[in-house]
Amino acid sequence: MADASVFDRTIGLMKDRLSLNSLNQKVISGNLANLNTPGYAAKELSFDKALRESLEDQVLQMVRSNGGHLAPDDLTVAMRSPETVETGPVDLDQEMLKLSRNSIEYQLIVGLLNKKFAMMKQAIGEGAQ
Repeated sequence: MADASVFDRTIGLMKDRLSLNSLNQKVISGNLANLNTPGYAAKELSFDKALRESLEDQVLQMVRSNGGHLAPDDLTVAMRSPETVETGPVDLDQEMLKLSRNSIEYQLIVGLLNKKFAMMKQAIGEGAQ
């Protein structure tokens, strides 16, 4: 029998990515809404910054369980939520590019989820016969 955690992990990762895309959509929409607002600085979802900072934290220590394994070199991993940072005045072309990229990525993930659910439905249907 297949391990159920395989499905949960994939679907969970896709769900998290869709949530991140939704948050990014809100940030981009806010930038576009304030395009002509004097003094407004564009905001950007800073996933890379959050990842970099989380690698600097000392939350989870890697452990060398076998002498043949590579040494962990004190690498640590911690998870943080992405944050928004100000990037300067709003550039319409850049924001539209980000919006398009975000929308395409969102649609791709939804399509992959639909295929995954269709495969699961087919497997369940064939298993019932």
